[in-house]
Amino acid sequence: MFPEQDSSREDGFTLVELVIVIAIISVLAAVAVPQYSVYRIRSHNAAAISDAVHMQKSQVVFFTDWNVFGSTQTAAAATGAAGKLLSGPGSAAKGIGGGWQYIQIPISNGVSLVANVDAAGSSYTVVAKHVNGHRFYAADSDVTGTYFLEPAGAAGKAMVIGDAVVSSQGADNLSAAGYTLM
Repeated sequence: MFPEQDSSREDGFTLVELVIVIAIISVLAAVAVPQYSVYRIRSHNAAAISDAVHMQKSQVVFFTDWNVFGSTQTAAAATGAAGKLLSGPGSAAKGIGGGWQYIQIPISNGVSLVANVDAAGSSYTVVAKHVNGHRFYAADSDVTGTYFLEPAGAAGKAMVIGDAVVSSQGADNLSAAGYTLM
């Protein structure tokens, strides 16, 4: 009723079939890995720009309440136009302030930022960067918009206080420092 089967033949894949499957997987991996790296950098940059924009909004709230802008500080008693480098997250209080006025701000994981004000507290600059991002994002109270700077070799390097831009009223401080308007 059933035809006899050759018992000497073994079922399985041939060498050619296995080589073809390995070649297809290699091509897919060659396309996916670089795309994943680009996706990761974009997500890190998005966290930095989000924190920079949030800082702009916090500055508006601070100005509404106290009629001056605030620099980044680690305690409510801190004062000064030069902001401190803040990195998130952490247990220490982080915010913007001047004297006894203070607003606590959230900072994303891996993001560092600085907000500087001029001597009168009438102008500010904000600079933010994720440690694994490749761009600095910034805002200036004297110009509408968000700026970016993409220096060579910035990916994987943490922001330092020297990356902050000094604020002066009535000037586009960020364009002068090499930033590009988005």
